[in-house]
Amino acid sequence: MIKRILICSNPDLNYIDGSSIWAQTIALATAATGVAEVDFIAKSPPVRDELFQPLKASPALNIIDGTSSEYWSGKFHQRLSLPMMAELAVKLDSIAPYDVVIVRGMEIASKLLDNPGLLSKSWIYLTDIPQQASEYSDESRHIMRRIATGCRRLLCQTEGFKALWCALVPGLDESKLSLYTPVIPDLPEYLPALSERPLRAVYAGKFKDDWMTLEMAEEWPSVHRQVPGSELLMIGNKIHSQPGRHDYQSRMTQALSDTQGLSWLGPRSRDAVQQQLLHARVGLSWRAESMNDTVEYSTKMLEYGGAGCAAILNRNSLHEELLGKDYPLFANSAEEFARQLVRALSEPLVAQQAADALYALAKRHTFSARTEDIRQWLAQTPAVARRTRVLVAGHDLKFFTLLQRKLEATGQFEFLIDEWQGHNRHDEARSRELLGKADVIFCEWCLGNLKWYSHNKKPHQRLVARFHLQERELPFVAEANWDNIDHISYVSEFIRREGQKAFGFPFEKTSVIPNLLDESKFTPKKKTGDARYTLGIIGVAPARKRLDRALDLLEALLAEDDRYCLRVKGKHPLDYGWLLKREDELAYYRNVFERINSNPKLRHKVIFDPPGDDVNDWFTMVGFILSPSDFESFHMAIGEGMLTGSIPVIWGWDGAAEIWGAEWLVANLNDAKEKVLNNKPCNDVAIKLMGLMSSEHTVVCWKKLLIGGDY
Repeated sequence: MIKRILICSNPDLNYIDGSSIWAQTIALATAATGVAEVDFIAKSPPVRDELFQPLKASPALNIIDGTSSEYWSGKFHQRLSLPMMAELAVKLDSIAPYDVVIVRGMEIASKLLDNPGLLSKSWIYLTDIPQQASEYSDESRHIMRRIATGCRRLLCQTEGFKALWCALVPGLDESKLSLYTPVIPDLPEYLPALSERPLRAVYAGKFKDDWMTLEMAEEWPSVHRQVPGSELLMIGNKIHSQPGRHDYQSRMTQALSDTQGLSWLGPRSRDAVQQQLLHARVGLSWRAESMNDTVEYSTKMLEYGGAGCAAILNRNSLHEELLGKDYPLFANSAEEFARQLVRALSEPLVAQQAADALYALAKRHTFSARTEDIRQWLAQTPAVARRTRVLVAGHDLKFFTLLQRKLEATGQFEFLIDEWQGHNRHDEARSRELLGKADVIFCEWCLGNLKWYSHNKKPHQRLVARFHLQERELPFVAEANWDNIDHISYVSEFIRREGQKAFGFPFEKTSVIPNLLDESKFTPKKKTGDARYTLGIIGVAPARKRLDRALDLLEALLAEDDRYCLRVKGKHPLDYGWLLKREDELAYYRNVFERINSNPKLRHKVIFDPPGDDVNDWFTMVGFILSPSDFESFHMAIGEGMLTGSIPVIWGWDGAAEIWGAEWLVANLNDAKEKVLNNKPCNDVAIKLMGLMSSEHTVVCWKKLLIGGDY
């Protein structure tokens, strides 16, 4: 079966360097498998043929001009930013889904975290990242973990990158890691001997500070004098500006134009570069010392070897591993570079020894070998199936909204919404109309919606429901047609026990899947200095939320340290119309507020923050998230706080230990006080939570449950 492939890569093929050649090569190799149709997003209009012409010539390859106004509401762009590249990939996939999306670049990959469906079928290749695990902050590790767990495949240039991913993401499924080393054209059958070639050195690629291209040009006159008849060819047109070296571009341009014995050929196609290399003795790949710790290696090194050239390279651990410590043309300074270049041009035996080592390495990286790798990877990739149409029915869908968004983003589901007006009130004609379009019916809450759909669903349709808790006091589950209900999921084991105790629904048709926590929204941002002394609680109505317990804890802590305070986030209790009509609730809050206002210790230590979609930022001020309630069915705020690194303090309501873990429970005020005094905000809390209920796992469970598989 032909697979549809999209390539969304940060290099611009109008500029020639190693990264743009990488993008061209993976596009051509994927198209050459014979089992793929490839769309390639061009970052700028595809006007330069040096790299674009081979793509245009491939019948299995289509170049998409990403700057076209048709993608941007009639507005034309000269060049796409990286976020725009990601945005366009999402747009294209929504129009006609791809089987695989090949992504290069950290900024593009990070943007795709907002679209887990597209990310889940992406092959990610990253080299523009720190190459030592110690250089990553907690937040950047979190991002890398989400990329690694969310994507389909991680393409790694070297074994060093594979080791880096494993270090950053403990427990990573290593079957996701595929070695994607640099690729060079298939080797020619005949290579001219070095001794028969002109006394020529070649550099091809970008002109950049760390690439030492200015220093190469500046050292050349000395080499040229020592080796009469020698010449240096420099190929490329991408001259970078360099921070701190404002004159770099002008100096580089002048050196390319005015250096004796140096010919600047400008941009050339990859084939044209290869032809030049076949008539050269040595290629130049000397880099700055700051790059010696890299775990990536240059495509140019392989191209030099594939053409039978020697190469001047830095001595570093990677090059020694690839070529041996006895490779004869290592250079780590301008003096060494000049000396080794003279040797390469004037000592044929030395140059041939280096060329033979590079040729042996290059043979393992040919285009044909890589095409076969990609063909095998595509064979292991399932084709995109038709989207499953899910009808969602219920009177209160707030807990389903995030889950729906995550499931939609997988590209596997399309949702129809039947919003009921109450537990048992709905537009029956509307429900019947939607029912006729659905593959699966999902009832959020097991109320009148479950009863009606269980008696009206069609034989081929699957019916799944989610039980929260209030259903145990109502008759609807008992009145439903159980034979037509395929599955009921509960949000916790305690809720399942309560539901099963009430109705005895067949246990084998039940499961426990926790509520979905939004770990893309709630992240471990840096806490403020006062967070260590700040308690937080979200939502304090009705009275069973026990704001009084939070005040008890605050008073006890203030007796130890006057820096403690309590922040209350959410709608003010007295702003609820229903609460003002209930005398018992109203009396409770009057007493609470009288207690706060009359106590000099509390009066300025309880802060009411308004509701709003800024909870993640609010958590940067909060070190401890409280759940002092008499009862909760789940309490999402606890999970959201833990994702940000806040320590949970949970009074032992039924089921709390099974959901959040017994280590966070307190039995009384003294326990709560000790929990706060002996802990501080810590990102390990988020890691522990993800071990219990990662969003990826929750979404996978619901995907399987909706389509009828074992979750």
